[in-house]
Amino acid sequence: MLPEQHDILWTFMTMAFTLFAGFAFGNVIKHCREHEGVNTKLWGSIFGAFFLISFWETTIMFDLVQGDQIKFFFQYQVLTVLIILLVWGVFFKSQNIEAQSPPLIRAFFFWSTVSVVLAGYTNWLPQQRSDPPPKPGSIEIDMNMTMEEYAEMGRVIVFGAAAAGGNKAIGKGQCPLCHTFDAGDNIGRCPNLFGVEARSHTRIKEDRYLNEPFKVGETDPASGVVKGKPMEIDEAFRREGGEEMIGEDYLRESILCPSCYVVKDYGNDGDTKSPMPVIVKPPISLTPIEVNAVIAWLQSKETPGEFASVTVPLPTAGSLPAEEEAPVDDRIFVDGTEPIDVMINILGCPLCHTIPGIEGAVGELGPKLFEKSNAPMRMKDPNYKGKATNTKEYVRESILNPGAYVVFNEEAGELFPDGLMPTTFANQLSVNAIDKLVDFISQTEAPPEG
Repeated sequence: MLPEQHDILWTFMTMAFTLFAGFAFGNVIKHCREHEGVNTKLWGSIFGAFFLISFWETTIMFDLVQGDQIKFFFQYQVLTVLIILLVWGVFFKSQNIEAQSPPLIRAFFFWSTVSVVLAGYTNWLPQQRSDPPPKPGSIEIDMNMTMEEYAEMGRVIVFGAAAAGGNKAIGKGQCPLCHTFDAGDNIGRCPNLFGVEARSHTRIKEDRYLNEPFKVGETDPASGVVKGKPMEIDEAFRREGGEEMIGEDYLRESILCPSCYVVKDYGNDGDTKSPMPVIVKPPISLTPIEVNAVIAWLQSKETPGEFASVTVPLPTAGSLPAEEEAPVDDRIFVDGTEPIDVMINILGCPLCHTIPGIEGAVGELGPKLFEKSNAPMRMKDPNYKGKATNTKEYVRESILNPGAYVVFNEEAGELFPDGLMPTTFANQLSVNAIDKLVDFISQTEAPPEG
């Protein structure tokens, strides 16, 4: 049983406790009617209230996951049953009918003890997730693919193979975390890429592109790309042709060097630094074939069925290394056997977070993960509505239910964007992987000043 799922044993026990409270209510009413002078209204109201409380606790239990079920069961439901038993005993004692107390009480104590011991033992056993193997995407790279298939491969990289029928998801490229692609749709984090193919031809002629944040011909220190010089980029990504900058080069440069040009009002430090990571590097690590596929999709996405505006070539035998002969895989799964830095990069955490101890994890779209000191303070925040009581519980909750608490961005004077962090990690991590990730992040802290 996984910690983010319901536990059928605890669910069964809470239902049994409610039935027991109902039995106690009925038994008391029965004895009240059989004996004169007993205050039926008083005792009936008391045990009727116990039954309603037990029923209410059961409804709450159905909304909880395993870890919370266990805590709620022992904190509230066991206490309720003990009080019912105590008051039930007082009822029989006060009416001098102790001998008529049903043997069910003794049997219930025995049953509860055995069930609690069994529940504890089964949850102590090592647990494993029985997941299907990663499912490949719908597009394979081969030498006979058409431009339509190549552009579709780019869409899969952006949105994932599961994004069918107009439904959008998040693929390997992670682009929808920050970008939008439809006219009039803007989430405010990064530019809307609707019409980017047309803009790619005119932007390279604008004075702002030629001179900001640095001039054409200068090198971006973060990526090592020489701005505006398509024939000087890494040979693996270089197109064939002349040295003149064209729209295709602008799109490719935006991927290889996001800070070579920053769209106005979408950058940091006065629009001199892009928040976008270099997605040909870890954790995303798009290959040259994949970069060209994304460009093909961007160039053709607004003219469905027409590919005259696509300038990137189809893959050839010479451009396809052996490691790229596999299908595009848009599903991510981490089983916990990977080193912690590999896990974090596979999940894409450095895209948004700064994480001490992880090389290259300097993302700024989400809060810095200094959770050894941050988590205790955030749980005391009056706006915190989660259920964590310690640092590890807070980190686990933040991974599995990121909307439970949205951190305030003190530098920007506003909350970090709600909904930016994916909510699919429960399906991408084994139990061991979650525990390993929680243990690591719970110990992260800000580097010493100076």
